[in-house]
This record gives sequence, structure tokens and C-alpha cells, in this order.
Amino acid sequence: MFFRPSIALLATGCVLAAATGAVAQPATLPSLPAAVPSLEALKTSLNLTEAQVSTIAPLLAEIANARESLVQSQANLVSMRGGLADKSMFLARLSEEQKARLADVVNRPYFTSRIPIANGQHVDWASRLDWDLADLLVYREANAQLGPPAPGENRVIFIGDSITENWQRTFNSGNAPLYPGKTNYIGRGRTSETTQQMLLRFRPDVIDLKPKAVVILAGTNDIAGNFGRSTDKMIQDNLISMIDLASLNKIKVVLCAILPTTRYSWQPSVTDGTVRVIALNKWIKEYSATRPGEVFFVDTHTPLAGPNGTMSYSNDGTHPSAEGYAIISPLVEQAINAAIAAK
Repeated sequence: MFFRPSIALLATGCVLAAATGAVAQPATLPSLPAAVPSLEALKTSLNLTEAQVSTIAPLLAEIANARESLVQSQANLVSMRGGLADKSMFLARLSEEQKARLADVVNRPYFTSRIPIANGQHVDWASRLDWDLADLLVYREANAQLGPPAPGENRVIFIGDSITENWQRTFNSGNAPLYPGKTNYIGRGRTSETTQQMLLRFRPDVIDLKPKAVVILAGTNDIAGNFGRSTDKMIQDNLISMIDLASLNKIKVVLCAILPTTRYSWQPSVTDGTVRVIALNKWIKEYSATRPGEVFFVDTHTPLAGPNGTMSYSNDGTHPSAEGYAIISPLVEQAINAAIAAK
């Protein structure tokens, strides 16, 4: 997608920057790239296939449109530069404090959000109508179809990230189901999620489903920074909030230790995963002990731990293999049974 800068914003920035000395004014505006080559020329020179041509055609058209917009933008800026001298003289009369405030405006991104947008880029507000940052839409239909628990049903919800999402696919299916016949075990895992997102969807995906217990396995994606950098305290706060919500609604919590990992293949710059997992698991175990009868800790880390913080039963270093799930599943079920039996 190509983003076009706001002419008014650029012009205002030029004026303020000139007055405050935030940027130097170039003698001439930079020249634009040469005209966009035709599709036919590219096809001939690069010996493209028809499939390749059909793929790049819309991109080429978008590039051409973007260039035309930049040509017009440059023309507008040229005409505006003529008035910079007079405006600069006026702004030069401002106090030093006023100049400092203007400089702060110039140097500040004109738009900030949870998803960073570079200075001068266009924000497509219409597209935000389709955003679902907390994944509230993912299970909405499934939740509506599920309905309330049957009389005597001890419903259990598993909430988590892709580790849980992969796990729930084998609860009652496949050649070796992990919880055969346990149709009351319901998975609500979502790939890439952090504890922030789980907390936001905790009501529709857990509380509103009226379970007796909830299994929470979360935190590794927070460490990976999937939704921005998260401190250990932020992760702890989100877990505590989910536990508090569960307790207020008379739902027992089975709190799992974060699984071992030494790396995140999609985020290679994060290299402290092993240390943070160990520290958070120590806190998870200790905090669980402060809420007896409410929170039931499961050490899902130690049985899967390999040398130097790795996961022994994993194909990618982050997600358990089938053998790994088979190891932790009975441990979690023991905690579920204890939680449901607790008064």
C-alpha cells in the first residue's frame, strides 16, 4: 500500500521548521523518479510469464498513481515556498518559548497509535472498521452456537495462544485424542496472542460461557513482543486481572507455567526468552500459592525442558510436538479435577 503525505501538513511543517530551525531548507526540491515503465516493457525486458504479469499489473498501476500524486504534491510545495519568507518573518517575532513549542510540534509524529505509522503517512481510517485487535470476532459465532452448559456439565475453557490453539485440535479428534469423550473441554486459543488480548476477550470467550474452570497458558508471546514490548510486571498484571475476573464469577483457575523456549523464530532480536520464562514461572507458582482454592498451578515447563532452556518435545523450539502435548495433558487434567472438586 502507498501512503500519500498531506500537503497542508507538509506545508505547515516547512513553515514551522523554517522559523524554528528544525530543518534546513534545500535550495531545490528533490527530483522525482523517471516515469514508471509500461507493463509491456517490463514483460519484454524481464521475460515475465502471464502469471507474473497479472500479479504485478495492479502494483504497477498503484505505483503510477502514487507518482502522479507526488508530482502534484511537489508542484503545490513549489508554489507554497514563495510565501515562506514572509511567514518566516512573522514567526521570527515569536518568543523563544513559543518557538520551542512550535519546534516540539514539528518534531512530534503527527499521528501515533498502537500500530506505529511513520511521519507524514496517510491513515486509512475506513480500514480500521475491520480491525479486530483483541480477536473478539474469532469465536463470536462459535460461542453463540455453544449455548449454556447442560445440567451437571463441568465445562472447562482453555484460553491461550497458538500453543493452546494447536492443543485444542486434538482434544477429541485425531488418531490419539488427548481428552477422549471430554466434550466439556472447550478450546479458545488464538495464534500470536498476548495476555493483553486474552484479558480483553476473557468475558466473551470465558465468563459468558459459564465454565466451572478455566485453563490459562499464556505469556510467551508477550515476551516475544507480539503486541509491543511487555515487561514482566505487565504480564503479571494481566494474569492477575484474568484470575480476579474468574474468581468474581466463581470460576476456578488452572494456571500453567510458560513452556520452555530459547528463541522466537519470528522475532530473532528477542534473546532473553529463557531467563524471562524462568523468572515468570517462579512468580506464577508463588502467586498461585497466595490464592488457595482459587488458583491451581501446573508445572508444564519442567517436563518439557531440555538442555540450556530448550524445549525437548518441539519441532520449532516454541510449540510442543504431539509427544509434548501428550506429556502435559494429564498433568493439566489432574489440576482441572482438583479445581472442580474444590469448594
